[in-house]
Amino acid sequence: MLEITRDVWEGQDYLPSVFDEWVADPAGHFQAVELDGLLVGVQRLRPIRPWMMLYEGMRVAEGHRRRGIGRAMLRAALDEARQLGAQEVRLVTANPVAIRLFESEGFRALARLTTWTASRLEGGDPARVPPPSDAGRLAALAAADPAFAGYGGVLSHWRAPVDIDETLMRELAERGLLRVNGRALAGLSPTRTDRLGVDFVFGAGAALQDLLMALRFEADADGLTGVWLAAPLDHPAGGDLRAVGYDSDVEFRFGLFAKRLDR
Repeated sequence: MLEITRDVWEGQDYLPSVFDEWVADPAGHFQAVELDGLLVGVQRLRPIRPWMMLYEGMRVAEGHRRRGIGRAMLRAALDEARQLGAQEVRLVTANPVAIRLFESEGFRALARLTTWTASRLEGGDPARVPPPSDAGRLAALAAADPAFAGYGGVLSHWRAPVDIDETLMRELAERGLLRVNGRALAGLSPTRTDRLGVDFVFGAGAALQDLLMALRFEADADGLTGVWLAAPLDHPAGGDLRAVGYDSDVEFRFGLFAKRLDR
């Protein structure tokens, strides 16, 4: 496994840290490819909704690339997803080569995103954490926001690109992962890093700016270096983000993709 991932993201591939979890997960469907007794490829399917599966972790050993192995692996995974009753497969990637492969196999882009970052700040009040009973209202607020289409109506988290709907809002609220300020709303990432992760943000004007500042205060209170926020390339509230100290990383882009299996 280390050999396959050695040159991925300059040696910073996440796969070795989750490999044992993937193999042991009874809900996941892990596939490996061997040639002459050598492990040359891996991939995984995992249900994220009753009718939807996540495709993740495709890796092909460097010396075996550009031989059609990745395409054959992907097609095998899609066939397995169909056999398991899935109607749709989704994935998240920032790899341009992988994107070309996925699009050539019928995946369509749901959203194309980038990241914004801000350093932590001391001294302010945290944002309100809404209860699960607010899920319906917050789902409607998100759906009516101009940024909703930019997100493709989908959570930008790499391990759970599910629809931003009432079900998701309730799940996030139950885990304490929503923050609100008036009509401004943010969804925090469950993945822990040295920054407070934010998978979506909705709202505009003073309400959103106050919420964005509160996220910087929360990062400081949690001992983190700052905030990491995923947003559409043309987020309509980009001016609000800049106004309160957030900078966009225009060089890093990633996409959410989906393929329907029942058409």
